[in-house]
Amino acid sequence: MTDKSHKSRLTSYKNVAQGTNELRRKRAELSVTLRKQARDDQLLKRRALSPDGSEEVQSDTPLPTPEEIVQGLKSSNVAVRVTSARAARRILSKEKNPPITTMVNAGVIKPLVEALDRDDCQDLQFEAAWALTNIASGTHEQTMAVVDGGAIPKLVGLLARGGTVGEQSAWALGNIAGDGAATRDLVLSAGALPTLLPLLNPTTPPSQLRTAVWTYSNFCRNKNPLVKFEYVAPALTYMSKLLEISDQDVLADACWALSYLTDGPNERIEAVQNTPQLLARLVRLLDHASPAVRTPALRAIGNMLTGSDDQTDRCLDAGTLDYLAGLLRCGKPSLMKEAAWAVSNVLAGTQQQIQRAVDKGILGHLMYVLSCDDVKCQKEAAWAVTNLCLGGSPAQLDALVSVGFLEPFCALLGSPDQRAITVVLDGLTHFLQTAAKFSQVERLCLQLEEIGALDRIEALQEHENEQIFKKCCFILDNYFMDQEDQMAQPEQTEEEFQFGSGADNRNFNF
Repeated sequence: MTDKSHKSRLTSYKNVAQGTNELRRKRAELSVTLRKQARDDQLLKRRALSPDGSEEVQSDTPLPTPEEIVQGLKSSNVAVRVTSARAARRILSKEKNPPITTMVNAGVIKPLVEALDRDDCQDLQFEAAWALTNIASGTHEQTMAVVDGGAIPKLVGLLARGGTVGEQSAWALGNIAGDGAATRDLVLSAGALPTLLPLLNPTTPPSQLRTAVWTYSNFCRNKNPLVKFEYVAPALTYMSKLLEISDQDVLADACWALSYLTDGPNERIEAVQNTPQLLARLVRLLDHASPAVRTPALRAIGNMLTGSDDQTDRCLDAGTLDYLAGLLRCGKPSLMKEAAWAVSNVLAGTQQQIQRAVDKGILGHLMYVLSCDDVKCQKEAAWAVTNLCLGGSPAQLDALVSVGFLEPFCALLGSPDQRAITVVLDGLTHFLQTAAKFSQVERLCLQLEEIGALDRIEALQEHENEQIFKKCCFILDNYFMDQEDQMAQPEQTEEEFQFGSGADNRNFNF
């Protein structure tokens, strides 16, 4: 790993390297695979297929050409326009390879957008909105063709009317907003959120509510730049209420929206946490039966744990650690990895926060993750151990020793993942530095030799990564050079390794 990439990982801590707040890490966008893995049902864009088989065009039914559809959409006969809009929608609703580019090049967007103004014919508005929804589900260029055609303000106007036309308009706006930060901001600056808010209500018909919450989640996403918080904050009280309903799709999209809003400055985390009852409801969803809900709920809570000490305390006060303990052993690698990341940020906090994790037995669960077969999970668990090695009290380090961390932790020195190796070397360096303060270096070095860690460190001197080479040399030069003679024939002893936390807290046998 290059020096630049290592620094990038380190700067994803709250304030890297020195002190409590400098350890918590923000998740770098490029390193996030969980969101991509878990969002099969939470797509950034959705294409509306025909609702039932009777709507599908049979293979032997002659279809109008795109040019004929455009001509029909320009007809003075409303019935012909409806038929043409429906034909456009059906063609664009093909499950595989809809001819979006062909339809756009034929000039279908302008008459479809004009059809949105026909308040005297809701069928025409509905079919036109549906066709535009599917065009906007395509590439950036296809979405921009809808935007440049002037669809956004007309769709916002129809959204305010509610009903099936309003729902379809919300869907189209969600697709446009999902295309990127620029189109998201165009939709929001057109006043989309105030018109969407009435739909974000538990009493809204289920189909309309699911579409509305998904659309809101797209209003919140994209980071370059982040959405203007004042555009989306008015919906936070609505999200809090929606976290109590049973609809899994609504819960998942509401949690994704909150995960986007908490993935930013602490001021945004503060606003989310201060929304009445939201935090407690979100924490309870960490135990939801569906991974589709637990995943974004965990992401949102994990983001909050990268915040200030007060924000972390609120999460802990809400019972987060009890749920993280279960997630660390849930058997689903993506969730275990994310839970270990969340725990690593707790262990990067104050010693009081670390103690709360110790008292909940989190360290034992962390060792389970450290010993699993998934290197991504192991790496996150290693970050947690390294954080504790740097910021823990002597008694907390004794607690870490008592759960047997050293052998599985050092086993990662043989990992093919260079970042995992770097994290372990950093943790060992901190641990050895603390051991030196309590005159325990010799015993710790003996133990490292017995478990094969010394051999791994020596072998890593040949590693191609310069940072790994330098870290290994630092450990060997500062802690092992003076110990070689003593370690040549280690004596058997019943003494135990501890960091001066009291004679009744003896943990580590050599």
